[in-house]
Amino acid sequence: MVLAEQYIVGDSGWGTDGIDYNAWAASKTFYTGDVLIFHYDPTVHNVVVATDSDAFDNCVTQPNLGLYTTANDELYLNDPGNYYFMCEFQCNWDDMKMLVTVNN
Repeated sequence: MVLAEQYIVGDSGWGTDGIDYNAWAASKTFYTGDVLIFHYDPTVHNVVVATDSDAFDNCVTQPNLGLYTTANDELYLNDPGNYYFMCEFQCNWDDMKMLVTVNN
């Protein structure tokens, strides 16, 4: 039995300057049951789960699969596949988005 891992997104937080979140996610192997923890400044960031790759590529935040604003969000990766995360406020401006691929 494999135990779920918990990951602080970007290691130092979501919205930290100088972090390539796609590169960070690509350097990890995620499995169903793992948890992503998003820490950020809620006055300038949030977490949106995009509906698909087109919405992700174009920073379309409505409709979405979830909008999180607590600055300490725990998102469970319950199913295998691609998850598309972005910041509603900084997606276009600062390319704040991240693709996570989850394995069985």
